[in-house]
Amino acid sequence: MLNLNIFKSAPNIYKYLKIVILLFRLVASILILGHTSSEAIELEKAIQLVTTSTNKMPSYFPVYRIPLRVHLGKTERRRLEFREILDEINSIWWSQAGICFELEVVKHDEPLDKGIDVWFMPALREFARTNGYYHGDHEIYVRDTPILGPAVHPAHSPTARTTAHELGHALGLHHRQNSDDNLMRSKTFGW
Repeated sequence: MLNLNIFKSAPNIYKYLKIVILLFRLVASILILGHTSSEAIELEKAIQLVTTSTNKMPSYFPVYRIPLRVHLGKTERRRLEFREILDEINSIWWSQAGICFELEVVKHDEPLDKGIDVWFMPALREFARTNGYYHGDHEIYVRDTPILGPAVHPAHSPTARTTAHELGHALGLHHRQNSDDNLMRSKTFGW
């Protein structure tokens, strides 16, 4: 007979069970849906993000995959900096909505036939004081270094947060100015 009393003495058993369930969901989604993107969320980062920053597991399964072409031909940032930025974008959307952007990083300006395109630039000519703007699924532009106000639960990177915000518009979300922590609030670190 299995002695369940051993679990009562473990101080963080609930946390460990959440991690086991998360691992199961991630492995199942990889086996069922396939895992084609080398830029997708790494398992360790997904576990760390979910268990430390949100303190709860994502409730979304399966993961919805959306092609996203990232255009870095005009950016002044180093290409290596975008690994963490792109991981955080996926972490934000995966943890809250079960969405994983299948990333293709390019240096040219040719848009995708199906999916979403985002361009990173040092400044946005049409809107000099804007951090980013959405003008259609193939016309999303984000400043290399957005300027954002504080939030109680901030994102790590202003570039990742601004991009995730603009992708929210591509997914049909509108601005919501009722909370500094809301991803769809303009010009804050909230996600």
